[in-house]
Amino acid sequence: MWTIPKTNWKASDYFNIDDYNRIKNNLDHIHTMALELYSEFPFAEMGEDKTYSDYYYADEINRFESNLEGINTGTFPRSIGESVTYYDNQPFIDYVELNRIEAGMYAIYKVLYGQSKGRRRLSFRLGRRRAV
Repeated sequence: MWTIPKTNWKASDYFNIDDYNRIKNNLDHIHTMALELYSEFPFAEMGEDKTYSDYYYADEINRFESNLEGINTGTFPRSIGESVTYYDNQPFIDYVELNRIEAGMYAIYKVLYGQSKGRRRLSFRLGRRRAV
């Protein structure tokens, strides 16, 4: 299910479990949308939603980055900025990068949504014609 992304992150904002799950689920959603229109492309499984007792790890945030890049490259590539790689015990994702990721997802979503709704469809009915 698509959730409107947060694209107005500020330096004073905290990244929490709701933000993590929103980004993860939005990436899953646009991946599903993309596969309806495009061929398969690399996409790493991101697991179940996190709870407040779970922790985030650098490799999970890196999956956000690689999956966003994969969706962008595998569909209709557009400029969404440079991906960043995170490492354990190093600085965590910041508001600038969160804005880039969520704005990139939103841009891809809008394009895929438009492409999906704009597809030409041929209307026909299968079966025999009945004699009158």
